[in-house]
Amino acid sequence: MEHGSVMDANKSAWQRVVDLESGTAMIVTDLHGDWDAYRRYRDRFLELHKYGRADTLILDGDLIHYSGPAVLDKSVEMILDILRLQEELGGRLIYLLGNHEIPHIYSITLSKGEDLFTPQFERAMGEYRPQITALFDSLPFYVRTPGGVTITHAGASSAISQPSAVELLFNFSHQAVLQRARKQITPEARPYLMREMRQQYGFTYNQMAREWFAVTGLDDPRYEDFLVGSLAVSSDPEMEILWPALFTRNEKEYGEYNYTLLVNNLLKVLSLDYHQQKVLITGHIDCPQNGFKLVNRQQLRIASAKHAIPREAGKYLLLDVTKPIETAEELLPHMQSVFV
Repeated sequence: MEHGSVMDANKSAWQRVVDLESGTAMIVTDLHGDWDAYRRYRDRFLELHKYGRADTLILDGDLIHYSGPAVLDKSVEMILDILRLQEELGGRLIYLLGNHEIPHIYSITLSKGEDLFTPQFERAMGEYRPQITALFDSLPFYVRTPGGVTITHAGASSAISQPSAVELLFNFSHQAVLQRARKQITPEARPYLMREMRQQYGFTYNQMAREWFAVTGLDDPRYEDFLVGSLAVSSDPEMEILWPALFTRNEKEYGEYNYTLLVNNLLKVLSLDYHQQKVLITGHIDCPQNGFKLVNRQQLRIASAKHAIPREAGKYLLLDVTKPIETAEELLPHMQSVFV
């Protein structure tokens, strides 16, 4: 993996796909800056690991961006703790990319309703920014297992409808996209592009760079990052593959029938030169009951905290990665809670 990722021991032929070949995995999703939930799940894993009941912790994306009072947002503290755990656990900690990590790779904004998530995390990174952004840049997108279960953050999408898109997504390079965008910003184009952004957002570029991305001034090396990232996301054709893969709304976007076809296609593609993949595990979307939802025969959606309604209904999954699984329903007896 890029940037010396801890996933090296589990590498597949694809840069953004991890093959987890043995043991029991504990799968946790969408903790969104909730330190109490994170601590519960971390400590549960360490306890299970100590007694040989769990071997690998899989954090299925969206660890950051708390929806609530800023004082309660412990996103950066959680990421720093994960960096510490990587030193301790090595490849036994797998952190998958979620859509909420993406803005801090590309220096773009992310909002939901009136919540603008980006600025607080950008400010809070402080001196740890290089380590945190390098971590996000290195994160894989998928975990495959011999038992036929694949784990990813968001789900299936139309992103890989063409064979060429498969190689692009599974070997995706964020830095290549950003480098292409940076080359487009010539001295002649720069003021025009900044004026366009002012018209789009209603603020001067200087205001946005300072207030949203903690840029210190015109001489800050990151001053143009928002411009570069915005251009990359809006114009690079490879983002038309990455974006649906990480932001897919599943059956809510495609309808139940068409979405089932997309799930089957994703599992088929992930079976190439590997064990047949039959079930998809995701997070990303609210689960109003029980902390999980059977989306269809082949997909289980898990909510460990933020997307569980109520939060205390949140669940994690213990998965024997070598045990053959045919349907998502077979996983339900292995759902557990840290809130009881």
